[in-house]
Amino acid sequence: MKEFLQNKWVKRLLFPHWVIKLLLVIVVVPLLIYSLGFGHTHSIVAYVSYGLSAYTLTVVAIKTPVLIRWIRGGLHSNQYSNRYLSDPVLRAKISLYGSSGFNLLYALFYMGTGIFYRSAWMGAIAVYYIVLSLIRVGLVRRDRQCRLLKDETEKLRHELKSSLFCGWSLFLLNIAVVAMAVHMIWQNKYYAYPGFVIYAQAAYTFYHLTKAIMNLIKYRKMGRPIIMASKVMSLACATMSIFALQTAMLMQFGDGNMDMVRLANILTGTAVCFIEFAMAVIMVVKQHKELNLLNEVETEQN
Repeated sequence: MKEFLQNKWVKRLLFPHWVIKLLLVIVVVPLLIYSLGFGHTHSIVAYVSYGLSAYTLTVVAIKTPVLIRWIRGGLHSNQYSNRYLSDPVLRAKISLYGSSGFNLLYALFYMGTGIFYRSAWMGAIAVYYIVLSLIRVGLVRRDRQCRLLKDETEKLRHELKSSLFCGWSLFLLNIAVVAMAVHMIWQNKYYAYPGFVIYAQAAYTFYHLTKAIMNLIKYRKMGRPIIMASKVMSLACATMSIFALQTAMLMQFGDGNMDMVRLANILTGTAVCFIEFAMAVIMVVKQHKELNLLNEVETEQN
């Protein structure tokens, strides 16, 4: 493999000059817009654009680590950005505040789209996102209250109770998700949306899912129940986005087989509901256990 990568023609293919990369991007973007945005998904132009976009993504991705190191080096040279990169607690707080606002904006996008296209399913999803966003805003408020406490034990108790509240809220929200999914599947109600709505859904879903999983892994050892609760809520929001995206994509790009659409939605809906139910149960059980241990330690000390 090493000898293969050192071949000059392979190097030219995988590591082209930056001008060629720029030209590839300039060519591929209009081709993809023409193919996907105007419904020419099975044309020769579309197949050419798919191949070129795959190659462009590959050569850009290969150089991405170098670009990231260059950017991080520049950020570390600035005192404010260096503090952000060096302080995981600060990053977690900014992530909590930023993601709460961004999720609320996405919920409003869903609500506006649902009203415009008269889609009860989109409206229901929007309400789900809005409630989830309000819970996250509540976490922001409780985080501020926690910072005012002086005693570390009281801070931990406050965070555990906040996380416990999120667990119960997620459990109740899961019941609403089950009701929405059952109603849509049972009534056989599906909606078709324009391409730009689906592309926006897809971009948000894949970004949010990747970010949620990464943050859940990154902050799991921080010892901040409020932060972890926020990351769990983000993952719940991302799983719901997958279900919503699937229902839209099957209607837009499917072959019209409604039995297949129903089966796919039953399977995905069941998986999403099970994942959210499991996350809620784990949060409630874990925080109850931590609170009981904290109370036992305090009792022994007194």
